[in-house]
Amino acid sequence: MSVAIWVGSAPPLRSVRWLDGAIAAGAKFGHATVVAAGDATWLDLAADRATRAGLPSAGIATELQLDYLGWAQIVAAAARALKATTVLVDEASRPERFPEVAAIAELLDAAQLTRVVALAPDGELVHASRIAGRTLQTVRVRGPAVIGTRIAGPAVEDFPTPMPSPSMRKLDLPALGLDPLVLGHRSLPTRSSRQPKKSVDRIAEHLAVHRAPRGS
Repeated sequence: MSVAIWVGSAPPLRSVRWLDGAIAAGAKFGHATVVAAGDATWLDLAADRATRAGLPSAGIATELQLDYLGWAQIVAAAARALKATTVLVDEASRPERFPEVAAIAELLDAAQLTRVVALAPDGELVHASRIAGRTLQTVRVRGPAVIGTRIAGPAVEDFPTPMPSPSMRKLDLPALGLDPLVLGHRSLPTRSSRQPKKSVDRIAEHLAVHRAPRGS
């Protein structure tokens, strides 16, 4: 079973333990590759954590800032290039990872599973335990699947600054059959620098439009 471990387009907002946990879960499979996209600093970190787990990595250098549908297109193309039948998604490190699971699964025509806290490969099957409300469910997954993991690795107090990894396989968007200009339509809107008006200011503006001019 070939696995791609999608660790996202930016460093974890939470502890690097969640990144390590997703990579360790993928390492249980016969063949797994850590996949990341984004700027060089983040790709170096992803490659460093993959190397520590003894796994190869692939990086897509891009300055694009996309929504979850845009990143899903990149992940699906990378999974096809790597001939991965299963995609693990580190959905714990950043909130945008969660909706990416469904989007990637749809593009790959694969089953999807989220909130997974334990994984055990068994030949062509995957035994997965997931949180559903207050219930822990254990399911068996067969065939192509996209699985969102929330698995923490061991505690990490400190780690050295990652160095550029010559072993990371470089992928680029055109080679994956993707047009950066087309993907640009999935770009996130730029945040406005204007401060939002307070409610009282908005009400005053609304009333000013309907107020009769003096002397009428």
